[in-house]
Amino acid sequence: MIAQWAFSALKQRATELLISRGFEPVLPVEECYISHYIPLHLAGAKGDNEVLCVKLRMAYGAVSVPYVESFCRFEICQFRTLLTIDPGNVFIRCEVWVVSPNGSIHCYEVSPDEIREVAAYAR
Repeated sequence: MIAQWAFSALKQRATELLISRGFEPVLPVEECYISHYIPLHLAGAKGDNEVLCVKLRMAYGAVSVPYVESFCRFEICQFRTLLTIDPGNVFIRCEVWVVSPNGSIHCYEVSPDEIREVAAYAR
């Protein structure tokens, strides 16, 4: 289990990453309407019609697509359920961000039928 202070530091680093990707953080994240369906760690908005939903996980081994599919199975199922809901004119992107043992953040986009790594950021 990760210490609360370590998770807070990770969340701050992830928020900076969210901003660097062009998203404005929704703070507090509970105000994001999607959080009423699935508890999120981060949510970001880009313009008026794009939302990025993020769940964070700490990995215990080497990060790869098969590892993430197994390790983050619950989060992926939650996001796939969310993607079936009609959001109206809002484009929803869902990502699981996995922090590897060396501190790198690997961003995996979840779609209805697959996951794929979209970015990796070293410390």
